[in-house]
Amino acid sequence: MRWFFLFLVVLNIAYIGWGLSGSSSEVYSVRPMPKGIPSIALLSELGTASRVSEADAEQKKAGKKPVVVASAGQGDQASTEKQDVSAKEDRCYTLGPFRELIDLRDFTRAIKNYVKSASFRSRDEKEQTIFWVYLKPASSPEEASALSQRLTHMKVKDHYVIKTGQQINGISLGHFKEKNRAYTHSASIRELGFSPVVEPVFKDYTLYWLDYRVAPEKSVPADVFKKHLTEKINQLQRQCS
Repeated sequence: MRWFFLFLVVLNIAYIGWGLSGSSSEVYSVRPMPKGIPSIALLSELGTASRVSEADAEQKKAGKKPVVVASAGQGDQASTEKQDVSAKEDRCYTLGPFRELIDLRDFTRAIKNYVKSASFRSRDEKEQTIFWVYLKPASSPEEASALSQRLTHMKVKDHYVIKTGQQINGISLGHFKEKNRAYTHSASIRELGFSPVVEPVFKDYTLYWLDYRVAPEKSVPADVFKKHLTEKINQLQRQCS
């Protein structure tokens, strides 16, 4: 009985050893992929050139033009770049106002080589310059002289008898740039028993504007404007007639 038990133990040990040696020598084969199925590749393994070439090949098979792939950050320069188109028609401008005719003539001479035509127009204006305080004309030169003597006696020094003009035989009491000073002086004369008048004085002057026409291929240099024009003169583009 004991020998039979030992025989079974030896038999089991032999079976286990045979099983281990068989599993280490067994070879597993890999079944090949069917034809027509593309292989898998990581995106990092594909370069820009390979992607473009593959895309071109597919487009050619479909009968389309190849697609051009731009690199990152390049952008569409053709769509964003502004085209430098030169003017194709004459340009017309008005320049002014000029206060002095001689300044207008100097500028016109300076631009004559750059313009097709030039002409000027003018407008008369009035500008208030001072306030005049005076006494209305007397009936005669003698009466005007008597009024002047009364003013001198009352210590009104700045006055004189008007000899010409619409206010002849009147008494001039002064010219003032500021309106308040003129009315203050008038009030002080009124307190002495006289009836002064405060009248604004206007100066006549003429304003000039220059209209000129420039051809498409021409332009007036900036140096010409800088040399001849002041800050009070403006340029306005207008429709050519």
